[in-house]
Amino acid sequence: MRLKSPAATDGATVPPAEKPTSYRTVGSLGTGVLLVVFGAIFLFAFGLGSDKHPVGTTIGLLMVVSGVVGGLYPAAFSHADRLSIRNPFRRIDVSWPRVGSISARLSTVVQTVAEEGKPHKFTVWAIPVSMHERRKNDRVVAKKVRSARAESAKRASGSGDIAGSAMGAAGYGRPKTLREDPMETMAFADQAVVEMRDRQRLCTTSVEKAAPTTVTWTWYTLAPFGVSIALVVAAIAGAF
Repeated sequence: MRLKSPAATDGATVPPAEKPTSYRTVGSLGTGVLLVVFGAIFLFAFGLGSDKHPVGTTIGLLMVVSGVVGGLYPAAFSHADRLSIRNPFRRIDVSWPRVGSISARLSTVVQTVAEEGKPHKFTVWAIPVSMHERRKNDRVVAKKVRSARAESAKRASGSGDIAGSAMGAAGYGRPKTLREDPMETMAFADQAVVEMRDRQRLCTTSVEKAAPTTVTWTWYTLAPFGVSIALVVAAIAGAF
């Protein structure tokens, strides 16, 4: 499943003020919500009850923070001039002319062109690669192709076109009844990569005029996560 807006894939240029395409998976959002809900239950049950349990309370806090930082916060945004990656602890902004390659193998990775001596690779946390989804989509496509070819062969045999019937049964050529957008049959990560490459292709800024790649550590996610980890360790050690 996916939660994102469509990207421009035609030959037109993308206006700079256009709303960026956002990439998030429903699975990550759902996991984040579950962690927040169960963490809140732990907080109330162990922290506000008559018999308080510091370890359970701090674990509940850690679950809430992890749900927000690891599930709800991560996202990627494909702008007209740049790609913004919002990972749990870092925010990366890469101008399209400085993007060397975008791939989705075991994970979605963006590699930049060489800046200051060497290229950099960044994993996009918000766009996981699902082999299961790929296999499922491949089976759906294969089933539709077989159905379309069978229907084409049936129509050809009914109209007396023996040669067309033989070709349809043998699986040669592309059936005329199969008219689908290939983007609709791609897995989420593969579709995101295609859309990002389209955005990069439409960007006309030169490398010399492109903004440099920026990597910023997000203290507002690092600090709560670090504090919650420290509280869990302190509670286990019996500090309170």
